[in-house]
Amino acid sequence: MFLEIDGDIRRDLEIVDGFVVPREQRRREHQKVGTRLSLELEREAVRQVRRTGGAECYETNTEVDVLLWEVPATARKPDAVLHRCIPDFEQLAAEHCIVAAEVLSTWSGRRDRVHKLADYADAGIPHYWLVSFDKVGALSIERHALTGGRRGYAHIGTTHRDMGPVAVTVSDPFPMEIPWEHLEIAPRV
Repeated sequence: MFLEIDGDIRRDLEIVDGFVVPREQRRREHQKVGTRLSLELEREAVRQVRRTGGAECYETNTEVDVLLWEVPATARKPDAVLHRCIPDFEQLAAEHCIVAAEVLSTWSGRRDRVHKLADYADAGIPHYWLVSFDKVGALSIERHALTGGRRGYAHIGTTHRDMGPVAVTVSDPFPMEIPWEHLEIAPRV
């Protein structure tokens, strides 16, 4: 029933344990950082598709419903998500997702650090990134991953803009390098 709600109304809602939960209003800076991160994930995903000659297929989205589980119904909206390609008619679900990222704000900090961290881990999403920001853009990125059959995420690294020009350098889920300047609210021209 949740997915049948008009998209304009549903945009500001999540469903958690069968209950419809409103999302807070996101400031312009918050949305810009989420969009910039999604664009960078997509750029890296395209590189991976080319490296594999099309054997792998990835897509990215921002603020899209991700069905974590059906009973009790829980669908979250990550600020940015990297997932395997799925047919247009298929509902994006946790098993398709590779990286879920949340941009932290004053109102979402506890939810993103505690509730969503636990939900995404329970749903089996391999990577979870938490992104803080300031007036310039992304400020830090905390990376968490499911490791070695553990239930729950392990913190695998945090980068801060003061540490150098590269925000993310990882080999898992595939090689990626994202520079801080690409995560700025107003990109340099």
